[in-house]
Amino acid sequence: MSVLANAAELLKDVHASTDQILVGLSGGKDSLATLDLAVKEFGSKNTACYFMYFVKGLRCVEATIKYCERRYKVKVHYFPHWRLGRAYKFAQYMPHRAGASNWRVMKLTDVEQAARAQTGINWLAYGQRMTDSLERRAMLHKLCGIDRKAERVYPLWRWNAGQVYAYLRQKQIPLPAKLTVLKRSMSGVNFQEDTLLFIKQKYPDDYKKILEVFPYVEAKLARYALKQRDWQAKQGTSR
Repeated sequence: MSVLANAAELLKDVHASTDQILVGLSGGKDSLATLDLAVKEFGSKNTACYFMYFVKGLRCVEATIKYCERRYKVKVHYFPHWRLGRAYKFAQYMPHRAGASNWRVMKLTDVEQAARAQTGINWLAYGQRMTDSLERRAMLHKLCGIDRKAERVYPLWRWNAGQVYAYLRQKQIPLPAKLTVLKRSMSGVNFQEDTLLFIKQKYPDDYKKILEVFPYVEAKLARYALKQRDWQAKQGTSR
């Protein structure tokens, strides 16, 4: 069975037990392909999405989310990323807050519970693939792409990155913005220096919003700039 046929079969299997599906939409290529497949099986009226943000209102990532809303006529529900709770608790790139050490550590299941409660949809569809990591390979291979107990389905579990790109090209789905000058394929907002510098240069308004929540990333970039200068100086003296 082809990977596309397998994905369609998994979603059809879920459709036999529910009329609606909730897609975890990150804005990355895998979630875009998952959304397209879900809408094909369930229809726009019976498909909803949820998006987790680190900083709300960043054009560099939310432009893709808005595109999905327009193209598929689906409702996207916004929730704080579960890692954002950890950032506040452990003061990651931000000032410490009184009493934050007593806060409960957030998990993905907390966001899932909130999304399910808000939408009334229990079954979740995600774009994870076995080729993402060894941990995901073990998990998805054991589940064979569907977790009936937790009500999660992974239509792309057997796909590789090339097959995802080919599917998006065939469906004429624009690729999400690559927020780095490096060759790695990761997209989306993170605290890697190359990503922060790229956003600072190309999306200055978004960078200002990031600083409002994470003011200490400026110190991270300053240290990175010093390391770069030291490395360049060493390269110059070794010639």
